[in-house]
Amino acid sequence: MQYVVFGVDGYIGSFLYQQLIKYRINTLGTSRKHKEKSSLLFYDIQTSDIDNILSLTDERDKTAIICIADSKIDSCYENYNQAYDINVIKTKELIHKLTKEGFHIITFSSDNVFDGTEGNYTEESPTNPINKYGMMKAEMEKNILEEESSICVLRIPKVVSTYQMKQNVFTEWMKQKEIGYVRCIKGNYISFVSIEDIYQVCLIVAENKMHGLYNIVGDKSYSRSELAYKFFSIMGITEVAIKEDSLEKFSLKDKRPLDVSMSNLKFKNETNYHFMAMDDVIIQFNGNVKGSSVWR
Repeated sequence: MQYVVFGVDGYIGSFLYQQLIKYRINTLGTSRKHKEKSSLLFYDIQTSDIDNILSLTDERDKTAIICIADSKIDSCYENYNQAYDINVIKTKELIHKLTKEGFHIITFSSDNVFDGTEGNYTEESPTNPINKYGMMKAEMEKNILEEESSICVLRIPKVVSTYQMKQNVFTEWMKQKEIGYVRCIKGNYISFVSIEDIYQVCLIVAENKMHGLYNIVGDKSYSRSELAYKFFSIMGITEVAIKEDSLEKFSLKDKRPLDVSMSNLKFKNETNYHFMAMDDVIIQFNGNVKGSSVWR
């Protein structure tokens, strides 16, 4: 099988690509940055054609993993037209072209498709987004699942990692310990998942040609403050205060759903996959910190 990872510049895309390469899996990756002496293929979803990428695919059995997105909630609010072009219009065009070329496609959605009033959402729960980013993702879910029967949409929450990575909330908390406190949104419940799980799930989905919508989340939901307490306890850090403030006290441009906890039972029941517990993720993160292991 051959993989093409679209969007290697981002948090998830870079990890997936590096893992696939690490295990010598036939993989192409795209970047919107021109890099000398790089094996990555230049691709800008707003301006580029995919013909040069298609010419390099050499297997009938091929999977495209689309990680390109403007996933910053306030950016989607402030730069709506550009974000909509990337997250909806151009992504739909890319998926349509890849489907015609025989690709099995994996793409990502978000827990922000829900309004956060109930929690424990399943794949059958009605979507009701309250911010622009969630609206884009909900529109994409509906449209591509109706139009492309072979596509697999993985709906994900906040993603953590056992490695020190730029967008890993654990890495952010380690930096915030220097100022002595961490601020958390009160009542914000999330079914955090590890990026390592996302990699394994993509392999399972690709190998079994799975299609449809799946919540890819951890077994247990936590409020941000609950997870922060657990994190600093396991890390052995005691000099950090965990402060909870209401959503209104944060300087945010767009709305945030509070309880976006989700159920992963559909994926688990179909695959028997076991997601990493947050305790184990943090323990491994702690070991990597002590060993100065930074993901590159």
